[in-house]
Amino acid sequence: MKTKITIITAVMLLCLRTSASDELSNSSVKQATRPVSIAVSEPVSEPEAERRADKRHEEMLNKMQAAVEEIAQLYGNPVFLQVFTNDAEQATELKQRLKAAQSREDFRRELADLEKKRDDLLNDIALKEREATRLTGRLVRQRRALEALATAVEEAQRAVEETTK
Repeated sequence: MKTKITIITAVMLLCLRTSASDELSNSSVKQATRPVSIAVSEPVSEPEAERRADKRHEEMLNKMQAAVEEIAQLYGNPVFLQVFTNDAEQATELKQRLKAAQSREDFRRELADLEKKRDDLLNDIALKEREATRLTGRLVRQRRALEALATAVEEAQRAVEETTK
């Protein structure tokens, strides 16, 4: 799973670099074919600059999302988590949290499996105890019948001995 995520990340970065270099080369070709004109640019207002930055950010996220979806389709749409950050400390913290959450989930799953197994074993023990009780009752009845038969045989022997005397 880690290798898949690594591959997905690497391909995403390559796609982003390729698309960025294509855009740069396309823009340089367009600039080269345009007549050069010197224009005095007006200062961009702060809300306009913020709007442009938000637009570029949204475009970046859309391209990253499209790349992730395309790569996920290639691998059969596995379950994965995607987080985009350029902050190494935050990325490290998020990785640690993800590992902790996964290990907690694994622990819960294992605990649930063990509890189910315990319940199955307790049910099996109860069944065996009922069968043991039933067999003990049957054994008691058979001993009584055997004792009654032994008593009858002894009485028959005494009766035979008395008749032969």
